[in-house]
Amino acid sequence: MAGAPTDWQLGCVEVKQRGAYLLQSGQWSDCTFLVGAEPHQVVIPGHKLVLAMASPVFEAMFYGGMAERNDPIPILDVQPEAFKALLEYIYTDNINISSFDKACELCYGAKKYMLPHLVKECTRFLWSDLYPRNACRAYEFARLFEENVLMDKCIQIISTNTKDVLNDSSFEDVELNTVITVFSLDHLNIDSELDLFEAAVRYAKAQDKRGSERSVSPPSENGPPNEKRSKSPGPSTSKEKVSVVNVESSAENSPEAVVETQKTSDSDQPLPGPSDENSKKPDTKDNKPKIRSAIEKIRFLTLTPQEFAAGPARSSLLTESEAFAVLMNILSSNSDVPMPSGFSMCRVPRKQLIGDGPSSNMATLTVDTPSPVMLEQVFGAPQQHLPSTAHYPRPTRHEVRHSSMVQGLINPSLSGGPEHLERHSSDFNKIYCQRAIIQHTDCLNTSVLDCSVTFMVDKNICLLGVQVPTQAPSEEGVSLAGAGGAGGYCELLYAHLLDADGARLTYTHYTNRVPYRHLLDIMFNRPVYIQRNKVYKVGIVFNKMGWYPMGTCAQQVAAESVFFNFGIGQSSDSVRDGLIRSIIFTY
Repeated sequence: MAGAPTDWQLGCVEVKQRGAYLLQSGQWSDCTFLVGAEPHQVVIPGHKLVLAMASPVFEAMFYGGMAERNDPIPILDVQPEAFKALLEYIYTDNINISSFDKACELCYGAKKYMLPHLVKECTRFLWSDLYPRNACRAYEFARLFEENVLMDKCIQIISTNTKDVLNDSSFEDVELNTVITVFSLDHLNIDSELDLFEAAVRYAKAQDKRGSERSVSPPSENGPPNEKRSKSPGPSTSKEKVSVVNVESSAENSPEAVVETQKTSDSDQPLPGPSDENSKKPDTKDNKPKIRSAIEKIRFLTLTPQEFAAGPARSSLLTESEAFAVLMNILSSNSDVPMPSGFSMCRVPRKQLIGDGPSSNMATLTVDTPSPVMLEQVFGAPQQHLPSTAHYPRPTRHEVRHSSMVQGLINPSLSGGPEHLERHSSDFNKIYCQRAIIQHTDCLNTSVLDCSVTFMVDKNICLLGVQVPTQAPSEEGVSLAGAGGAGGYCELLYAHLLDADGARLTYTHYTNRVPYRHLLDIMFNRPVYIQRNKVYKVGIVFNKMGWYPMGTCAQQVAAESVFFNFGIGQSSDSVRDGLIRSIIFTY
């Protein structure tokens, strides 16, 4: 029996407050959901009209030609907490994401019930909360739901933090297709292929252990939803089958997976080499199909004979005939013994995004070329149509630091005041992550010119500022310079740093007379602590009319021992972000 009216509406000023009351109290609910898997199922009340207003899936479920008649409605493939968060968004517009796992579950529910804004916010959370320990799982999630930006970022983290990824215990729980993907990457920060082989050994042992546990105690159908996600959980009602995403296109059910399975089976044929009658190793035929496709991606031919003999050759993952064939090919590229079927023939080591590189004060960068290139080799020159053809000055770090200090002493406003100057020039050893210009162009600013670039680093650093180019001189500017004039102009710009959620972390306004064709240090009002594997965005707004040198910049730069990835998930003009030439930092 309903209780007496409480006039609860009088305390609700906004619609979302009223929705929150209905959701929490269940008042006037006309449907219920049985959410989760036994023995942790939860009954949650709902309101058909509110749900249908937000989701076409719920609209079809309650008001379509084949409306749902079950009560309660079973929702077996979504975690209760994730379903509650989904309803909270529908009723109040609040998005409550507190962890990586919850973001994955909530994003799955948002995809299922066609809530695109919620999907976007969940993906953004995942995008900003990636670490080596969860990069593989996030990659699997992104691949399942075709979130290409998230997939790319996961691959970048795996490529730059490979050993951390391989050594984390979570790697033993990833899908086999993910292991194969990692082992197939051309850029991996590993000491040698032994790192991959050792990871494969641990993965195979973990698979065997799980298989043994399953044979002793068969898994319940009500296992963790996270495990079921890879098995493509189906919709919980007949009506939802038409409206929800096609979750049957998971990695394990994809055509590629079928091809890999067939390839694995074919690879078990006898291989040339010493007679198997004399083999002292146990028969590992039952284990090999689980990891064989990943083993084939390992570049054994980059190892020395000693490395191979002391490691992979002694492992049960290779038969004696396979070990013999690989060793013979390591010893001679013209060996009469062919490599085992499907094994990598590559003799080129993986490219390292962070390496020793050439010995120089200039930063080394990677631009998908056969080998790293130096910044000076690709630093842009002005276009021919401009009056001047002089190259931009490229001072040394000492010269730049000294120039900044001198300019700050002459005009304290240049650096944000004496206190600001003391922090940035005296207390900190400034390091420049210089972005090379791969393709040069220029842009005429007629009013306001804004540019921005997202970036991520692999180490915790303290960000101090940015470096931007000044204008190219006009005809009038050239004549003034030639006649002994100032040869410069008064620059006016604004710079800021944002986190992944768009919150401003620091900023600065800059105004001063500057020379043409100069690289200008813009120091923020205060240093900001930057966390590794987090996404940040730096933006500049130029307010002076004139020609500015732009260009497409390198997206991956190593500055001393810190690796920068630029343009993470960025859809804006990559040429315009070329106005941000350097990130100034310390650590």
